[in-house]
Amino acid sequence: MSSVIEDVVKSLVEFEAALDVAKNEASEAKKKLLKDADDWAEKAKSAAMSKAQQVVSERIAKARSEVEVEAISIEQKGDESLREFEASISKRKGKAVELVVARLLGERS
Repeated sequence: MSSVIEDVVKSLVEFEAALDVAKNEASEAKKKLLKDADDWAEKAKSAAMSKAQQVVSERIAKARSEVEVEAISIEQKGDESLREFEASISKRKGKAVELVVARLLGERS
């Protein structure tokens, strides 16, 4: 009977050792899985940030281009208005000189 008990104890010891190995392997697998998940999350975050920066850069470039076109248009309109104003002043300059001279000479118009 002691041989049977010794065999059972020996089997239990071997089972316990195998169980310890399985626990250690499961623990290591869990650590690796968590590390892999962290690495994956970091890569996904980096990729998302990179894509967001690219989209923002493209939108800024497009907005800058649109603003530059609008600025050129505004500048052209301003130049045109200035030329029209200068032409208007030129047309009336002679009459203004006549009125000033007449005033200085004491004439009334």
